[in-house]
Amino acid sequence: MAMTPTQAVEENLESSEEEGSPVLVGNQKEEMRILLIEDEELLLNTYQEWLEPEGYKIYTAQNGVEGIKKAKMIQPNLVLLDLRLPPSKTTQEGLTTLGKVREVNPNCKVIIMTADETQSTAISAIRQGADDYLIKPVDPEVLRIVVERTLERLSLESRIQRLKHELEDRYSFYNIIGKSQQMLEIFKQVERCANTSANILLRGESGTGKELVARAIHQLSERREKKFVAVNCAALAEGIKESELFGHEKGAFTDAKSRRIGYFEMADGGTLFLDEIGDIPISTQVKLLRVIQEQEFQRVGGSETIKVNARVISATNRDLEKLIDKEQFREDLYYRLNGFSVTLPPLRIRREDIPLLGDYFLEIYSQKENKPIAGFSDEAMELMVNYSWPGNVRELENEIHRLVLQADRGAVIGSQLLPDRIKVIENIIKMAGIQKATLKETMRRVEQWLITECLKKNRANRTATAKELGISREGLHMKISKLGIRSEHGI
Repeated sequence: MAMTPTQAVEENLESSEEEGSPVLVGNQKEEMRILLIEDEELLLNTYQEWLEPEGYKIYTAQNGVEGIKKAKMIQPNLVLLDLRLPPSKTTQEGLTTLGKVREVNPNCKVIIMTADETQSTAISAIRQGADDYLIKPVDPEVLRIVVERTLERLSLESRIQRLKHELEDRYSFYNIIGKSQQMLEIFKQVERCANTSANILLRGESGTGKELVARAIHQLSERREKKFVAVNCAALAEGIKESELFGHEKGAFTDAKSRRIGYFEMADGGTLFLDEIGDIPISTQVKLLRVIQEQEFQRVGGSETIKVNARVISATNRDLEKLIDKEQFREDLYYRLNGFSVTLPPLRIRREDIPLLGDYFLEIYSQKENKPIAGFSDEAMELMVNYSWPGNVRELENEIHRLVLQADRGAVIGSQLLPDRIKVIENIIKMAGIQKATLKETMRRVEQWLITECLKKNRANRTATAKELGISREGLHMKISKLGIRSEHGI
């Protein structure tokens, strides 16, 4: 019997990591294969002499036919290609060779070499698939730098693909990253509800990935071949919310220059994702309820009844029950939307996923910015794991993008680059004069110091101290007893 995605994730958590492709560091340069395609033997030998001392494996060819044959046989990581090759000695010969090299080895990098000082030919070659170009005569140092930079980019792309495959195999569920018990439970709930006919209500704080979960449900359902239409209800234009949801006929209102198909109609047969459903006004909620119940509606300004079969997945970070009590959300609509409820955990209660997500976003933005980064220092990662991340995964992603932009190329991201809000624990440790120990012991001492300082400030008044710390008096009493504050500090 085939495993479900969740079973696969759980099984892979226990398996060992696969070895990935080589990266361009140290003696691993020797694993990089470079094919030189150049008809002038003197230049061919010169380029080979310049590059071999760098540790690359060099292969040569003196015409396009030989070059294509060797590209297919040795599968080089990089091809250095002269554009003017025999028999015609025209740039078209080089461009034809470029295209065929790409066919037999689509993953290799190609640097073309041209004597055309206008660079127009080089730019044309790049549009046809070359990665970079060199103008002849080629300077040896420029050649070495361009080759190393191009292979560095290849290594980074390889690492990205390897990480993506690893995450898909081990920790990813339809692009949702996580290995914590909380996320494995979410994966199970998604599988459970995906192929039902129930409408789904996703709940959770902003930035927890509600749209990703909605897309996962759609991809697992029988509607996967139809459209997934995502709508941010909070961003719908005021005054024409109904027009955007249900469409309108030409002339329905002043700016209605032509018929417009609404989101419900777009999602017919598929899934309609209504994000921030708690922000829909009561007047629109009435019509929304009717569409969900009757599976039919009329466009604004129209009389034709349109049948629609769209599954509704809604999401909110608001307390809908409180909105119902305040008569700001219809109770009957709530029950129609809430056929199956999934609550996404905030990042602060699934901290073991933070290193995984951090490495994932680091690789993504290193590639996007073409800026290899060596990783995070242990101290930086420890601080990120202990930060509360009120903006959840979205905040973490944005922060790592910022760190990539600020870090030096090839550097390890250290704690000095982190903003003060993340380094607050580090600052408290310095203020308390605590010598760092294990993470568990350090956090115990920090908590002990904070409670002691607060008790001193409030002259040992536990009620006032508990209020200031945001915990109950009973909770404070338990912490004082557990941390030995009375015996150690005489309070």
